[in-house]
Amino acid sequence: MKNKLCRTGSLLLFLFSTCLFAQKHHFNVGIDGGYTSSILHADLSNLVDSKYTTRPGFGVNLSGEYMVWKTFFVSTGIGLQQKNYQFERTGSRTGWYTRYTNNFLNIPLTVGAYMLNNPYETTGVWLKVEGGMYTDYWLSMKRKGRYPVFGELQENGTFNYTEVQDTYDFDKNENQLNRWMYGLTGKAQVGYSFKKFNVYGSYSYQHGLSDINKDNEDKNQKATIRSYMISVGASYKFN
Repeated sequence: MKNKLCRTGSLLLFLFSTCLFAQKHHFNVGIDGGYTSSILHADLSNLVDSKYTTRPGFGVNLSGEYMVWKTFFVSTGIGLQQKNYQFERTGSRTGWYTRYTNNFLNIPLTVGAYMLNNPYETTGVWLKVEGGMYTDYWLSMKRKGRYPVFGELQENGTFNYTEVQDTYDFDKNENQLNRWMYGLTGKAQVGYSFKKFNVYGSYSYQHGLSDINKDNEDKNQKATIRSYMISVGASYKFN
């Protein structure tokens, strides 16, 4: 845990230190927010009439970008993102579900390039792409579900349902969930450059590589989160 906190601190220190030299180098700081959609990718072959589906959420990101050579840059930042999904039963079990609302602290580290124009040198429309790694810290999880009451069988062969909701206690962590996770990320961004400001729209994808279960020894039962985010934002350029 200490090593992971140190790595997080190092990324934030990088962002802060580049800000100190922003007046001499091409650098910008941006903020964006928007819609997220996520799904838990897991093997449910041992559960009949079951599936995971996507659920919407929101996210907000603070980012810093530093030009290293011509149109190439490195970028990092910090964000608060929801990665929500739903487990539901299908077929004869339709109506039985659990909705998960998850808040994550997200820290990306990417490299990229401007493919159309350079906003540090010209005004107008620009396009950039970037890719790299990210680290997630699981802040909180809320669950809301609808489940059959098996002791209340109706005459038509169905059961009554009850609704339950709770907030997962990460201090006890009874399910041994992995709070620190990582994966691959990619982003495409299109914007318009003014003299000192950019406005832009962004699409990003995050492909989880780490299992959400801390002590899962069966790699065939690995469960990972995959998500994307569509957002709009603005940034300030230091030239």
